[in-house]
Amino acid sequence: MPTIKFYSVKSRKTVEIDVSNVKKVTLKNGRPAAEAVDPDTGTKMFKILSAADAALLK
Repeated sequence: MPTIKFYSVKSRKTVEIDVSNVKKVTLKNGRPAAEAVDPDTGTKMFKILSAADAALLK
């Protein structure tokens, strides 16, 4: 399965999350974003999606 890289602020490292565990959301300004949970700390992570990452979530 493809993965998307997120940055965890709490653990200060890059985390790769499987696409099946990522939720696609829309921010208030209309931009597409991805939401996931860090498996180590349990905190929410957000990432503004690039065109390549958005294609993975469709």
